[in-house]
Amino acid sequence: MKILVLSNLYPPHHAGTFDVRCQANTEALKLRGHSVKVLTSNHGMTGEQRSPEVDRRLFLNDAFGHPAVDRFREVKALETHNHEVLRETIDGFNPDLIHCYSLHGLSKSLIFSLRNSRVPTVYDITDDWVARGIQKDPWLEFWNRPGFNPTRASLELAGQRGQMDAIAPTRMMKGYDRIPQLWGKHNEMARRDANSISAFRFDRLYFCSQALKDATSEAGFRVSHAEVIHFGIDTQGYVGDVKAATEPLNRFLVVGQLNAQSGALTAVQALKEFRDAGGKATLGIYGQGDSQYIAEIRSYVAARELAVEFLTVSNLARDLPGLYRRHDALIYPVEWNEPFSTIPLEAMACGLPIIGSLAGGAAELFRHGENALTYTPGDSASLAQQMQILQGDAALRARLADTAQQDVLSKYNQTVVMDRIENYLQTSLEVWAHTAS
Repeated sequence: MKILVLSNLYPPHHAGTFDVRCQANTEALKLRGHSVKVLTSNHGMTGEQRSPEVDRRLFLNDAFGHPAVDRFREVKALETHNHEVLRETIDGFNPDLIHCYSLHGLSKSLIFSLRNSRVPTVYDITDDWVARGIQKDPWLEFWNRPGFNPTRASLELAGQRGQMDAIAPTRMMKGYDRIPQLWGKHNEMARRDANSISAFRFDRLYFCSQALKDATSEAGFRVSHAEVIHFGIDTQGYVGDVKAATEPLNRFLVVGQLNAQSGALTAVQALKEFRDAGGKATLGIYGQGDSQYIAEIRSYVAARELAVEFLTVSNLARDLPGLYRRHDALIYPVEWNEPFSTIPLEAMACGLPIIGSLAGGAAELFRHGENALTYTPGDSASLAQQMQILQGDAALRARLADTAQQDVLSKYNQTVVMDRIENYLQTSLEVWAHTAS
């Protein structure tokens, strides 16, 4: 297949997100014999970059440090540029299929140009750019918010909306002139009926978790037909021996972005309750994030003289597996509807037993008492109880860790996941051809 990859960011210019999944999948598809070209933003560039493999020419708006563009004339120029670049790239590369990743910060109206191109398009959804991002798009909001707008009215009366649809589309087709489900009065934060918004069509798409799929459906978008393909990891770099049941559990670990949604403070509070109940163990915390939140954790730790160590690594890719192996169990205390995370997968591959909160996509990995212990997000008492159980039952620790490691090796290794993605792309071509005939 000739595949055009469309993404808001692409390494090495990752805007501090360190998300290399799009690149990893793209390189894997190349190794499988597919011809791939990437179209992405000019983030990190002083100008534009064109090459046979990566074009960095799209403009970002109000994301990753790029300023917000919201005046009509400037938004029109940005939209026109992005659509011209997309059409030029499609015409020049002539792909069999377009593999679209996150459009966070990019023009959401590109959805309509992709559909108008009549090239089979598959969306890989790993964040809320559909569920929440479309509603914040200034171009689509200008044209589709119900109510009277004198500037818009004069443009429509002069026939300029129809002209713009051929340059930077404002809607899927004529007849979708306003979208009250998204931009109606008092509807900004409303929960909508599932599948209620017909103005956007995503014929072929998959989500990184059922949690994100459900959230997108609850936001009103028609995605009930989508598949779920969880992330995978390169297990070769992580797999280690599961510790014998005779080895004690002395060191818990938390890894993640340290902010109010991370649950790291809950883990520290649970450590205190665990200690008060007679448990003895240390807690290592690794991650970056909100300095005020981190200061709050440090203050809590110092006031109660808890055995907590804030960890650092010099090279994340090289040192993280060793960090896992120096500990005896991972606590994954996330407290928001996180789409998915590879952190539990990495720890499982390293042979660590897991205690995880039942929040977000990562909760889809956990089967309480089989491959992990689980607790209610934000409930430090429940977490402390699971810590006590895990420390007190050596046979349980070994069984959980062994089952979890086998799960990762069989279901979540990168090769297996890429098999599923490649098969979905190939099937999409077949479905598209059948529909067109």
